[in-house]
This record gives sequence, C-alpha cells and structure tokens, in this order.
Amino acid sequence: MGDLICPKCGEPYESYGITYARGEGDLTLDEVKKFLEGAGCLSCGFGTICPKCQGGKIEKNNCPTCFGSGYVFAKRCPSASESRSHQWFIGYSNSPTYPLRFLDQVEILREEKPEESLDGIVYVAKVKCPDCHSEGELCSECGGDGKFHAERQPDYFDQAVGSLLDNSDAAPIGVLTRFMRGAQTIQPSTKQGTTR
Repeated sequence: MGDLICPKCGEPYESYGITYARGEGDLTLDEVKKFLEGAGCLSCGFGTICPKCQGGKIEKNNCPTCFGSGYVFAKRCPSASESRSHQWFIGYSNSPTYPLRFLDQVEILREEKPEESLDGIVYVAKVKCPDCHSEGELCSECGGDGKFHAERQPDYFDQAVGSLLDNSDAAPIGVLTRFMRGAQTIQPSTKQGTTR
C-alpha cells in the first residue's frame, strides 16, 4: 500500500487511514472526506495556507524557540486545577531544551483542534513566536502573506489521481467522480464570482 498525494501541495499521506480505515490515520473523518474530494490536506490547510512556511510568512530564521518557522503552538486549559495553565503556554515541564513558558499575550494565527486532558478541554492555537515575532525574510512562495497560492504550486493533479486510484478498492469511475466533483466545487476560479 502506497501513499496518497495531496492534489494541492503534493504532501504524501499513508493511504490506509484514508481509503480503508478512514479516520484512523493522520486525518479525521471530515478531513478524509475533504482529501478524497480534492480539497487538499492538513499541510496546506486544505488550500488555505502556504505549504512552504505553513502560514508563518517567513523563510526559516535561526530562532531556537520556533525552530525558524515564525510560529509556535500554544495551549491553555481554563478548567485546569493549576491556575497558571489558564493562560497560554508553550513548552514542556519536563524538557530542559524546550522548557514550559507562560505567555502574557499571544497573537493567534489560527485556532487548532482542541485536545482532551484530565483537567478538561485544552485549547490549542498556532501563535506568532514570542521571541522572533515572525520577523525575517518574507517567504519566497507566498510573498509573506502566509496564504496558499495555487498558481505558484507545481501541478500535482495527475500524481494525486494516480495515487488515489492505485490505493483504492472502489470502482475507478466512482473514485474519479467524487474527486472531480469535489475539486470543481472547492477550487475558486481565477474569475471572481465563479467556480471551476
């Protein structure tokens, strides 16, 4: 069993969790549906964020906190028994290389899926790095806006369709019909107000 290729950014995904054991791999059931309809994957935010900088807007810099990406994932748990976990934090309590840090202010770039813990729901967000503040040379792929630009991406369509057909037991016409209908309704046209 091979990988499935994202038609938007070319990111490979293990096919088993998408075509056979849906929702048991890297993607949730809703994300599997979007992927199979040609909407993209997590790496490109389903056609919304730049796959090179992941929405960080900059080329890699030398920041040790965000590892050069310009963003970090912060968490907070309003129902935690420890009151300082009510505010946003990064790092880990048991890691000398990435120690736990509590942040007074964060600039949220994108809300992520919440997680469950013994203390309750943990909110997760992609936030601007508190140390480098996402400063650096602008990303060469998105021009520094952090958004997905289809016209700047290589064409992964044939590779994506081929990988989908190779890794599916469903009838090819059904696989292609679902993929093409999804891709047509999701991809915006270059002309405003219309879809392809």
